[in-house]
Amino acid sequence: MAEQNWRASGVGLGLVFGAGIGIISSLLFGFELVDGIAAGAAFGYLIGLVVSLTTRV
Repeated sequence: MAEQNWRASGVGLGLVFGAGIGIISSLLFGFELVDGIAAGAAFGYLIGLVVSLTTRV
């Protein structure tokens, strides 16, 4: 059970950090804020998912 909680939090952290990176990159590179948040969250979700699935506890 604890392992599933860690995997869920890994994906959640990926979403949060990805959205944050999307906000910062949209401000730096001048594209729409919503696009930056969506792209960053999708990227962070994928990274969090890969890390949580490949890491063995």
